[in-house]
Amino acid sequence: MHKAGLTLIELMIVIAILAILTGMAIVPYNYYIRKSQAKDLLTFARACAQEAVAQCQTDSQADISTLDACSITNGTSQYLTDVQVSASGGCSGFTATATGKLRDLGIQYMANCTYSTDTDDIVCTASRKS
Repeated sequence: MHKAGLTLIELMIVIAILAILTGMAIVPYNYYIRKSQAKDLLTFARACAQEAVAQCQTDSQADISTLDACSITNGTSQYLTDVQVSASGGCSGFTATATGKLRDLGIQYMANCTYSTDTDDIVCTASRKS
């Protein structure tokens, strides 16, 4: 007699394999979700760097740490709290740093944007845990 279909044991093995694969995928998925939520920090750091470049083009002795985009001390976004943006250096080259905590988890992330007069370019690093 020929049976069609799967036996109960075969079905349970397939479900177990799917459960294991799903369990392995959850950890990287959560990592990428947190990293994408922290990407707002890159926007804050880049805004500071762009404002500083614009200010330095008009005044080469400008104090970039006092610019509005570079002196955020308790900002928020949809996913972040306690956002702080600061700038160090001067018009000859500077670094803008943005830090903040994920709203739901409290994990601290940081992003940097650096400007160099040698390359006349703003280079930013991706948000990472700090």
